Amino acid sequence: MKHLLALLACAASTLALADAGFKNVPPLLDKSIRAGGVTAAQFEGGVLRARLGKSEVSELVYDTFVFHHICAKQWYEPAQFAALGLDRVELLNAAGDQGFAFDARGDVCAEMGRLGKNFRSFIGQHTVACAAGGCPPLR
Repeated sequence: MKHLLALLACAASTLALADAGFKNVPPLLDKSIRAGGVTAAQFEGGVLRARLGKSEVSELVYDTFVFHHICAKQWYEPAQFAALGLDRVELLNAAGDQGFAFDARGDVCAEMGRLGKNFRSFIGQHTVACAAGGCPPLR
């Protein structure tokens, strides 16, 4: 019985540590971005800042993340997504010095979901690159 109690206590502390890197992330996005490989995230003032456990965020990884783990939530849960007030998504590398920012304001995701849109070029139109100085304002 002591071993079982010790094991449960260890598991609980491990789960608490695992969630320490996620702050104020709405439940609608939490599970989705975790599935996208995000190791830390913070949602504040309409901005979701997420970090991957990788040394570099490629455009392909970023485009896939925006398409499947952000915009897909809008397509399947439009009312809940609108209630989030999500304006911007920043996906950065583990060090936080490289990545991309996506303009998620308004109906950007909804427009991308319409048939006939090339999602990679569409995402590119609503993206800025982030470097050591941070992410510049979106166009």
